[in-house]
Amino acid sequence: MLERNHFSIQISYRKGHVNLKPINLTPITKKVEVHFTHNVVQLSSKRKREIEAFWEEVNRDGSFHRGEAFHVDAVTEDEDAFRFLLKQTDYAHYLHTVRNHMKDEEGCRIVFGAGLAETQDAVFVFGEMADHTAYPGRLQCAGGGLSREDLNGNYFDMERSVLREMQEELGVAPHHVERCTPVYVKSGGTYDFFSILFHVKLNILQSELKEIYKKFAETLVSKGEQPEFKDVIFLENNKKAIHNFIENDLRPFEDNLKPFLQKMAECT
Repeated sequence: MLERNHFSIQISYRKGHVNLKPINLTPITKKVEVHFTHNVVQLSSKRKREIEAFWEEVNRDGSFHRGEAFHVDAVTEDEDAFRFLLKQTDYAHYLHTVRNHMKDEEGCRIVFGAGLAETQDAVFVFGEMADHTAYPGRLQCAGGGLSREDLNGNYFDMERSVLREMQEELGVAPHHVERCTPVYVKSGGTYDFFSILFHVKLNILQSELKEIYKKFAETLVSKGEQPEFKDVIFLENNKKAIHNFIENDLRPFEDNLKPFLQKMAECT
């Protein structure tokens, strides 16, 4: 169960109803520790049956992989660190939660890293998710679920996770990155999810990144694979451009993207 303090989401359950704390971006001024307990989420028999039936239906064409996922079991904050304690679950549990808007105590709540890339000429870069993904058409930063390859001992390396996703989704290699800085912890929102938001400053221009991404996407297609982004958005880092984009773009946004862009614009 989530700790009830000024950082964590405040949750009260009443027969499946949930009261969510509004989306909040907390500046990162201390360590963020994401600890894997190696324990497994325990679900009721009823919920297990629901998930199995859902998975059989949603994955008839085999488009999804039932890999591991990691559920946030507790969140605490003290003067030294934000701390997340994670248990093991699987992608079926996660997808069942989001597709059915499950907001009870057996829903899967995750923490993930998201990186807002910025080119050398002050242009933010993010993407629109492709039709074959779990969130078709949604605008979001590069980022995604945690993997065991992100583990360093019993702790997830969130920077490593973000840079891995940056390469997998945008073709941005580590040598293209000048610095990768954690700036906010996002809490609240649609699914009780947390995200660690990184500002990823690149050492390449917008024009160079466009060429890198074009070659990256072409290589994926030549292998019979599909890019996760069906469109890459380039947005100038200034208040007017960001305001106009948020006001006028009608595509769905991942919970963290609008407030993240607005916060970053305030820094210009």
